[in-house]
Amino acid sequence: MGQSPQAGQGGSYCARCERQWGSGQNFCPGCGHQPPGFAIPSDQSGEMTSTELSYDSGGRAPYRMGGVTWGGWQVIFGIVLVMLSLFSAAAAALVLGSFYPEQEDAVATWISVHLMALAIIGTVWYLGLRHCRYPLAVLRLSRVTWPRKRTVLLMFGVLGASLISTSIYSGIVEWLGVDELAIPVIESDIFFDGPAVLLTFQALAFITPMSEELFFRGFIFRGLLPKMGPWWAIAVSALLFSGFHLSVGVLIPIFITGFLLAWLYWKTGSLWAAIGAHAGQNALALAAQAFS
Repeated sequence: MGQSPQAGQGGSYCARCERQWGSGQNFCPGCGHQPPGFAIPSDQSGEMTSTELSYDSGGRAPYRMGGVTWGGWQVIFGIVLVMLSLFSAAAAALVLGSFYPEQEDAVATWISVHLMALAIIGTVWYLGLRHCRYPLAVLRLSRVTWPRKRTVLLMFGVLGASLISTSIYSGIVEWLGVDELAIPVIESDIFFDGPAVLLTFQALAFITPMSEELFFRGFIFRGLLPKMGPWWAIAVSALLFSGFHLSVGVLIPIFITGFLLAWLYWKTGSLWAAIGAHAGQNALALAAQAFS
């Protein structure tokens, strides 16, 4: 078992993730764990100081998450920047896609997804993570290890609940006959032909979940959490996530999905769990359309 290290000692190991700490370190570079008795300014580490955190009997930091260096104003500014980037990326992608008329929509979609991912990473870094000593630890993205069974079960549970809620919503809309509220069908034109279809899955089932979870859960939810508390922060981040998709037909189902993903992040303390559930849903939706 690892032991809580003391500052200035070498050969010590993190009590949470078993990673060895270097001499003079008092904050785990792997998982962000800080033992009792050491205070790290929040403007450097992105975590609350030891006086602000409550520890369990084993001296481990809270299982979920601590404070961050950004708040409401940074969140608002980040939303504005990302929305502007959304339209800019779409315009640039359409122009670049026009050079490949045979697969114009597929190329434009692929380019747009990657441009948006770069914009989101840049926004989150500039407004929040650049002030953190260990940014991946702050987001709960550090050191990928085999997750606990509970985390895996919750991830698949959220994925299943999201799929079921989407199916129920579609059934209700179809029963009511309100076509305006129907979930838009994924256009077949966004898929590359042949083996290149893997590029479509790479963009929409990997890059998109990564970037959206980074922004809506890692940045927005975490930025709202200290002031709003978990449930309001979950609801507001889910509402923003839903509106970001700019379609009336997905407002309700994506709000539910966003709510579940934010809850999963809060409950497990792992952004990887939310990314996994999000990626699973996108991959299943793409597969259903691509191979139908």
